[in-house]
Amino acid sequence: MRKHLLLFLALYSASLNAGAQAPFTTMDWVNVNNISAAALVHGDMWWNPSLEVADCQFPAGSGKSMNFAGALWMSGYDAAGGLHVAAQTYRQAGNDYWPGPLDNDDTLTYATSSLWAKIWNVRQTQIDSFRALTTHTTANTPESILTWPATGNTYAAGNGGAPLTINPLDIMAPFVDLNGDGIYEPLQGEYPAIKGDQALWWVFSDNGPTHTETNGKPLGVEVHVMAYACKRGTLIDNVVYYDYIVINRSANAYSNFRIGLFDDMDLGYFDDDFIGFDSSRRLGITYNGTDCDGCSAGSPVNSYGRNMPIAGVTMVALPGDDGTNYAPVGSFNTYNNDVSVNGNPTTDTQYNYYLRAQNRVGQHITNTFQGAGIPCPTTGTGPNTNYLYTGDPSISTQWSECGCNNTPGDRRSIITTGDITLLPGSVDHVLMALVTTNLDTNNGCPEAGFDSIKAVADTAWNYYYNSYLSVANVATGNALQVYPNPAHDQIAVENTSYTMGAETIIIYNVLGQVMPVPLYKSGKTWTVDIGNLPNGLYDLLYSCAGVQTNVKLVKG
Repeated sequence: MRKHLLLFLALYSASLNAGAQAPFTTMDWVNVNNISAAALVHGDMWWNPSLEVADCQFPAGSGKSMNFAGALWMSGYDAAGGLHVAAQTYRQAGNDYWPGPLDNDDTLTYATSSLWAKIWNVRQTQIDSFRALTTHTTANTPESILTWPATGNTYAAGNGGAPLTINPLDIMAPFVDLNGDGIYEPLQGEYPAIKGDQALWWVFSDNGPTHTETNGKPLGVEVHVMAYACKRGTLIDNVVYYDYIVINRSANAYSNFRIGLFDDMDLGYFDDDFIGFDSSRRLGITYNGTDCDGCSAGSPVNSYGRNMPIAGVTMVALPGDDGTNYAPVGSFNTYNNDVSVNGNPTTDTQYNYYLRAQNRVGQHITNTFQGAGIPCPTTGTGPNTNYLYTGDPSISTQWSECGCNNTPGDRRSIITTGDITLLPGSVDHVLMALVTTNLDTNNGCPEAGFDSIKAVADTAWNYYYNSYLSVANVATGNALQVYPNPAHDQIAVENTSYTMGAETIIIYNVLGQVMPVPLYKSGKTWTVDIGNLPNGLYDLLYSCAGVQTNVKLVKG
């Protein structure tokens, strides 16, 4: 039986006996590039709960997995100081998250959740073929485009093809709104607004049929997710993006609200890993604690042996980012698969501790580095720190698990935002990227260094912030000039290769909503007034003579 379930078999079995509230096993994969990464409708990912096995293959098709499980964790305090927590791990105690949006009463029934227990999967090639059609019918429109769960779509369909009602006031999956009426109309040529060459989209909430992972008070949040990837023949092929929109549907204003990613990143064999952190890239890293993955366990079939990757998760966009000023992460923490003070959380308070650089009993993590070769526990003598193991293992004078000669093991990590105030109805945006190096014989301790994983993380950031990630077949090109960017009041948009043709400019926020802005043209240059837009990140979609270009715009 798989390692995680040993500690919780009785609890897991009890949860399955819930009958009508049994969790959904619906899953799909981002698999357009070198990584095949599973996603599940309960907000967890990278594993198959039915088979109880890892499902994040790298290289794709190899049968070897670089990750086992991950999910969002969130916590915050209401006006009375009450703690609210939502998390997901291995479903052993139940589920805090359920597929589907919250209703007007900030709840999600099992019946509604069943309808939304679906992950929509669309590829750029499908959109390309669809856009090339001169007319669109239900027969020639791909199902992924026809049933896309966007605002007002009369063809929207969920789990098992069940019809979904999405009224004009519900902002769901983003789409390219060609006529600007706010309604998704695929037979009028409108299509999903995806990024990358393949994208998955789904929605889950934390106030559904059960809240039994943490047994805490629900937050009343709804989360929209787009996972996407590119195939370019470069390092971007080793990246999968996860774009989260977190909406507070409750009446509570939460202080000290944090969003974190829990990650049990097993590189092949699960029990011989180390972790590390690079604060400048907001990058949590997992690498092998020995020079041969799985050799200590007899080289199981899923292990990498001596040719292994280094993998990680980098937080590409966080609340608090402002132009080129990037907010630091709140913490990078870890815990073990045991019942010690650094072990598995079992209460809402313990989940909250781990989101705030503390262990299971509320002790703050410390920097215990005393020099090369001296073991470095996560708490003990030394100053408090918010980030564990911040050094490069190739440099003996820096704080790393390899340099400390720690015992390799089954590491879990939690990387978080800083503290946020989450008001009723407010929206936060978190974009993270799963990244991995190529296989190499020098990727385990003691030879491991972080230069290669940093290069992949830099590629993930570069593609995002330089608009190389298209929005639904929106081409990128140097002919379009948008300046200044970041901007505060006005921007200029100029097509330097302009020929005769109708031009349109549309600005979308991170929810895919069209943002009305005044604009006027003088010669070849458009002036767009963004003064009334809230500070944040936007997509500017420019169209001319059938060619569209997307530019990432920062209002600050």
